[in-house]
Amino acid sequence: MAVNSKGELYDTTPSGGTLLYKSIDQGATWTQATTADPSSGDDCVFTDQSNAVYECNLAGSVETAPLQADVWKSTDDGQSWMYGNNNVDLAADSNLCGTSCSPFGVDRQWGAAYIPPGGTTNTARVVLAYHDFYGPSQIWVNISTDGGRTFGPPEDVLTNLTAAGANQAVVAQADSACSTVPAGAAIARSGAHPGRIFVAWIASDPESPATGCNVTMADAFHNLFVAWSDDGGATWMPQLAYDAGVGHDTSTPFVAFTLDNRGNPYFGFTTQAPNANPATCAAESTAGTVQADTTCAYHMWVAWSADGGTTWDGGGGLIPGSAAAAYEVDRPSLAQTDVFPTIAAGDPGKVDVSWLRTNETEPTDALGKFDPGGCAGPGPANGNPTTYPPACNWNLYAGQSLDLTSVPGAETWSTGAVTTTPMHVGDICNLGIFCVSEASNRDLLDFNSETVDPVTGLAHIAYADDNTVNKLRAANQISGSTIITPTTAGKKHP
Repeated sequence: MAVNSKGELYDTTPSGGTLLYKSIDQGATWTQATTADPSSGDDCVFTDQSNAVYECNLAGSVETAPLQADVWKSTDDGQSWMYGNNNVDLAADSNLCGTSCSPFGVDRQWGAAYIPPGGTTNTARVVLAYHDFYGPSQIWVNISTDGGRTFGPPEDVLTNLTAAGANQAVVAQADSACSTVPAGAAIARSGAHPGRIFVAWIASDPESPATGCNVTMADAFHNLFVAWSDDGGATWMPQLAYDAGVGHDTSTPFVAFTLDNRGNPYFGFTTQAPNANPATCAAESTAGTVQADTTCAYHMWVAWSADGGTTWDGGGGLIPGSAAAAYEVDRPSLAQTDVFPTIAAGDPGKVDVSWLRTNETEPTDALGKFDPGGCAGPGPANGNPTTYPPACNWNLYAGQSLDLTSVPGAETWSTGAVTTTPMHVGDICNLGIFCVSEASNRDLLDFNSETVDPVTGLAHIAYADDNTVNKLRAANQISGSTIITPTTAGKKHP
């Protein structure tokens, strides 16, 4: 989901190509735009300051090379689309390798656009970020400086570092060498570093090869990383934002990433409490006693930087600049599992978040990964142990904090259920393409998304419902506190 400066909302789904929907009434009604590409895997949507709208998609119909990513741009509100050629393809007058043109393939791509001062949408800087699928699982970017018309070659972020980034790179490269999961891309439009490009990802540890690299998703992705560039993507400064702890997996199945209106970065993620013991939780999952161990419950968390990415949650972590603690959104000591985090930031330290929650603690293995089919109900009819919890009922929850300038634990949250009828019943798999069993499907695809209307200050959440309507839904805040000062005072909301 994305929003432009006029408060017009865009939502996209790959169910049938790059299907794009638009709302001009704060999410109350939606109309479909022209489809840029009839084929699509992973997708994204974003805008620039001119309100041009961009889409990205994976494995589209344009290129012949497998698993490449494309960028599309519309300056007429989705009526027509311009394709983002790669300079290699353009020189060869072919469509061999897509916008990304990566020899290692592409997975989980994100995009962002920014018009530098004095420029137009035709001179916008557009970033396509992803990790490779067949190679070392590094984080890559393609950069356009002509508004998304042409893109440069893929550049490996962690091999193009600033001199200041050398020490941080040792940690980032060691933890990211086997498995990464991209979290997002963004470009600061204001604040101390306008034009700063961010990419974000989660990673595991050097022990990852023992569990299988890259596409297996078997690792516990407990490290949250960010890297930024102040020279248009030529060099990068990496920084560990937060380490949730070995065996504390945050890939449920993705984390959320965003910037506030001063260009400061934020992560939203779900994982177990820091005092959870993954081996104990795994043993209790097998024995059927994990529901009584509240440390094994998955909760919603936030980490953020007030200085453009250098220091997180005030610092104090083992790696300089990293957070010693994260902000816990939902704190009750109950059996529960939170997944599918979203986050939108406004003024510094003010956030809206959402997540999916069930009142069962999903069984996990010794690495903190969900047991396949763990929320599908007890066996033996469906092949599960008789100790598994009942089939899980999932609802969408939302939360807001206006004081993350406080130290973690001192802030306040307002939270509550958005849906009262479950939007999903059963298991939610966090193993990517290894979600193959009927009991552990990917019916919801992989993530929800959230944005804030700059005109009203109200939050909007895109999510899937496969229990009651089997459709894409939008949850729209209609009243209450806002994380930004709305640009139109007194505007009425439907």
